[in-house]
Amino acid sequence: MKVVLNDRTDGLKPELKDYAQRKLARLERHFGKVADAEVDFSEERKRFGLGTIVCRITVHVSGRRTPVLSAHERGVDAQAALDLALDKIDRQVMKLKEKRTHRHLEASPLRIPEPEEPARPRSSEPERIRMKLLPESIDQAIAELESDGQTFHVFLDEFSGGIQIAFRRADGTVAILEPVIP
Repeated sequence: MKVVLNDRTDGLKPELKDYAQRKLARLERHFGKVADAEVDFSEERKRFGLGTIVCRITVHVSGRRTPVLSAHERGVDAQAALDLALDKIDRQVMKLKEKRTHRHLEASPLRIPEPEEPARPRSSEPERIRMKLLPESIDQAIAELESDGQTFHVFLDEFSGGIQIAFRRADGTVAILEPVIP
């Protein structure tokens, strides 16, 4: 892959040039049809004298009817602007690769939605769900209920060893169900 670097900032470090070439070579690893890339660094002055570095990357892909991928980003220094622009170009190359590879499949997941699960016939027996209960304190169970966002949490009380259910009421308060066996 051919990489062309243009420096319009008057002071780009040679390490940054090597870094840009290494990172752009990674694009060819992702998608072998990358022909060449052009990186352009320029400086942009604002009204108050603050300068920012602008990095423009243009990637040409070999093949007929292929788009030219481009990204530009601003940063405080050249390294930051280059990293941001490289992230954008990397996403564009990966998207193009996925588009190309899925196009030739018989049933492309991009074009054909997956079939819905067939509806199971209803039976008179309710579905049985088995779950492993862990011993928890009431505070731990309430914290788990809050973090899940669920309406209830079934747990094994660490003190009594009985099954308990922490649930959220309609008004937002939390209550604990303690089953009593007569």
